Amino acid sequence: MAGSPSSVEQQPISQSASKSAGNASDEQSSQDEKPKKKEPLLTRIWAKSGLNVGMLITMFKGALPPTIAIALFQNTGFANTYSTLGYLVAIMSILSFAIMPRAKFIQTIVQARAHTTPHTEPTSAGPSPGASVAPYNSSASAVCAIWLFFNIYIANTLRASRPQLQFPVIMYSIFANVASTYAPQFATMAQGISFTKRLLEAFLTGFGIAIAVSFLVFPLTSRTVVFKTAAGYIGALRGALKAQCAYLESLESKDAYRGRAKEEPEDSGGHRKHSLFHHHRTKGASQPSSEAKGLKSAVAVLAELDGKINGDVPFAKRELAYGKLNASEMSELIKLMRLVMLPVMGMSSVADIFDRVAERRGWKQTSDLDSDEEQRTHEAKEDEIGQWNEIMRTLHEPFKVLTEAMDQGLEHALYTLELADKPKNSTGRNADKGKDGTVTDTEAKGDIVDPGDKNFAAYISAKVDSFYEQRKPTLNIWCHQHGLDLKENQASHDRKLPGDPGWAEHERQQRRLYLILYMEFLLWSTGQAILNLVQFADGKVESGIMKKNRIIAPGMKRLKKWFANALSHEDSSVDHTPDSTETPGINIQVGDAYQRSKDPEHLPPTNAWQRFGNGIRLIAEFLGSQSSAFGFRVACATLSIGIVAFLKDTQAFFIQQRLVWAMIMVAIGMTVTAGAGVFGFIGRVTGTTIAMCTSYLIWYIVDGKTPGVIVLMFVFTFCEFYFILRYPRFGVIAILVIVTQILVVGYELQVQKVGLKVAESNGQPAYPLYELAPYRLACVAGGMLVAFIWTFFPYPLTARSELRKDLGASLYLLANYYSCVHTTVRVRLHGTEGDPDDKQSLGRRLDKAREKVFTKEMALLAGLREHSNFTKWEPTFGGKFPRQQYDTIIDEAQNVLRYMGLISYASNILRKNNEGESANASWLKDFSRLMHSVNVTSHELTSTLSLLSASVTNGNALPPYLEAPKPYGLSVKLEAIDADILDVSHITEPGYAAFAVMQIASSLISDDMNKLISNIKSLVGEVDFSFHVVSSSDDSLAANDGPKGKVD
Repeated sequence: MAGSPSSVEQQPISQSASKSAGNASDEQSSQDEKPKKKEPLLTRIWAKSGLNVGMLITMFKGALPPTIAIALFQNTGFANTYSTLGYLVAIMSILSFAIMPRAKFIQTIVQARAHTTPHTEPTSAGPSPGASVAPYNSSASAVCAIWLFFNIYIANTLRASRPQLQFPVIMYSIFANVASTYAPQFATMAQGISFTKRLLEAFLTGFGIAIAVSFLVFPLTSRTVVFKTAAGYIGALRGALKAQCAYLESLESKDAYRGRAKEEPEDSGGHRKHSLFHHHRTKGASQPSSEAKGLKSAVAVLAELDGKINGDVPFAKRELAYGKLNASEMSELIKLMRLVMLPVMGMSSVADIFDRVAERRGWKQTSDLDSDEEQRTHEAKEDEIGQWNEIMRTLHEPFKVLTEAMDQGLEHALYTLELADKPKNSTGRNADKGKDGTVTDTEAKGDIVDPGDKNFAAYISAKVDSFYEQRKPTLNIWCHQHGLDLKENQASHDRKLPGDPGWAEHERQQRRLYLILYMEFLLWSTGQAILNLVQFADGKVESGIMKKNRIIAPGMKRLKKWFANALSHEDSSVDHTPDSTETPGINIQVGDAYQRSKDPEHLPPTNAWQRFGNGIRLIAEFLGSQSSAFGFRVACATLSIGIVAFLKDTQAFFIQQRLVWAMIMVAIGMTVTAGAGVFGFIGRVTGTTIAMCTSYLIWYIVDGKTPGVIVLMFVFTFCEFYFILRYPRFGVIAILVIVTQILVVGYELQVQKVGLKVAESNGQPAYPLYELAPYRLACVAGGMLVAFIWTFFPYPLTARSELRKDLGASLYLLANYYSCVHTTVRVRLHGTEGDPDDKQSLGRRLDKAREKVFTKEMALLAGLREHSNFTKWEPTFGGKFPRQQYDTIIDEAQNVLRYMGLISYASNILRKNNEGESANASWLKDFSRLMHSVNVTSHELTSTLSLLSASVTNGNALPPYLEAPKPYGLSVKLEAIDADILDVSHITEPGYAAFAVMQIASSLISDDMNKLISNIKSLVGEVDFSFHVVSSSDDSLAANDGPKGKVD
């Protein structure tokens, strides 16, 4: 829905989901110890429903505006003012969405107010509402039909190109349809202007009721939404840390390559059975462990919350508020949380790394080897598993201690920034407590600090430093166990070189060491990022910002930008798109470079006439755009029904049967893609049928008594808002149920109040409710059917083609992001980033550009996953849609983005080197110099991704022999320049661990790029120019037997 009304209430759900993911291992262990007591039935139903206090408040707030509007109509003065248009007040109060956060609500109301204001000044003269209609006027009918078509076309073209106008355009369409279809019946302009004035007053009254409810009844600001989401974000981080700890602990006893326990049963002869091993070998596919699945699920929750909070922040920054953190401080908080998220996401890749090692060594594929070779392969694998079990047991204690400290650090940030209430009985972890939970021995606490205490940052810092120091003996022990010399002046003749005996084993040990450093560096980086978050929170307390509230007003620059961009392109989630919540697409502006390519048929204009010609061409470009095509479809569909109102023989039938609501259903029901059309048609007809049944219940349970009807209307609307909040995908259907209830029940109450004579004065006969409800159903179903037909006619725009184009845009953004990462790494190696506090410095601008593209890509990938799930609703003609391949490509793009982010994150250590923060600056400077000389990154990956993007977007075949860029191979290059630079005596240096992360990430990117090219090649094909000489005695060339040209 516009403004995502579910955004507030889904935070507790997301938070509980993340916490449950993090506590999965704890719950499992507790189940092994004692059986879990079965909870009461009502408790289980409540938990399953997802209800909470916040959701109940929002449901109450959503049901209030239409109830107030219907109750106000029982006032005689109100009824005399609005007469037969009174039901529109309740409908506008619903469509205004008083449950939206304040900034989004104000934007929607302002846009709706602008779109429903007539362009002529009304006069006080003319008949009152309900005046008799005039005979048929052909000229008036023709003029109204033309202008209605034009209005609907322009409005819906804007709706498609400006997603923020979704619901304002729907309200405008209702106004235009009602006004245009009644206009031909008025004999004079005074009557028409008076009717338009009353119609506008009805709309504005509905807006006014919604504004009053939004501002006075449980007021909700966008800042509140952001801070609730931030609390859920930190809760999800805590859950991810617990899931991460559980996964690392599982590696102490399980097969890291299969996710099963290492031990296997023995047969009667004392020999270990290999049935499980052989089974997996035969299947050729490994199943991740439950701990690995839990970690990936927790990271997925994090990614979802990251995308959501970035969509809400722009609105929160625009608000005038009374609070503590201003816009810049809010942005800094979100940036710090994301810096915690990045290494956590990187740690979730450990399972993928083990999986790829198993694949490279043939441990996942079906083998035709003889039994001896099979046995040797199995023994090699078991030896590898045993070594990793031993390594992880060695790392258990420092990993666990730091993880507990990091969890407490996140808890401290929650309390200090007042994102969560600190428990009143919070005391020292070892202090004695009385029966009431208070401390009975104040000395027992000693120097122990708890989350929320004043000196907690020093405690976290000590834990992070302790982990860093504990790394050294652990790594030294591991190196000694594997015969690696830790002497700094190791003789060069002792080093293994490519081709030397034992080089393969040396390389394998080096990779194993890099993976250990990879895990340690990411865990240490997570601790550092949490420490920065804690210091940020403590800094706000020390500066006095968190002591009291203050008036926070957006700056003039921000307001000017808001007004300037009110009708410009903006990024949006599904909540704003023409397909509304039924189409999980996403509108992300990827930049002018993607949307506007250089015109190969025209040079840039050089004079005024050529610039004028370019303006003329823009008109043709606008008319030929996809947005214009959508607006034209909606206008044609509207007039397919509206033409009945403008013909002499059918005008009376149109008015009597209230077909204007079939036209309005077209405005609400038209969707861009065919898949959304199928889903929308079925869902909306079903929703209208439900509304017909609920209308009977509301009316006849209390026998049509007005007070009882109003109460039941509130109760049913209250319950229907649950589906809007809990299941946003069905939000439009739930809204249609509410609107139809108002049309049926509200109209009957209107007839009771104004009387039968006034109700029928507009040419519409008053039906009893048991007849009116089926008429409404038939009317809505007819409108939905017309919208469904025009979605496919004259040609369907499939959700699948949109998915392909969005996937191409995603690959383009990925290329853009890597270009930012490439530049960032090179700037850091040069040491030319400048002052990070200077907004104009190169490093600061790069950080901003990189963060912007990363956010867009994360949001687009999330939308692509939902969009892919939606393609099953689309009818298929011909071959099946390769949905599995699309899902695989989306996952691979997500992986590449994650690894690129890790390279950027790890290279940040070079910034610290140039700032002189390292204890061993000389080695880091030499390391940075050598890294710069070997070209750590290249533009080859950017070019490949851009090529893949163009191929997917346009459906063109890939060029032949396209290969993914090779991994950096930094180890060999660096050792060739300086044999001592990667000596194991330096493994405790942060720069060495950062190097290991970059090396592993680059290798993973190369692997995923190979898979990405292969999968895209299977979708779009590959140009084949291959020819073979058939005979050496013949000078002619003949083609081979394979396909030629584009392989489809």
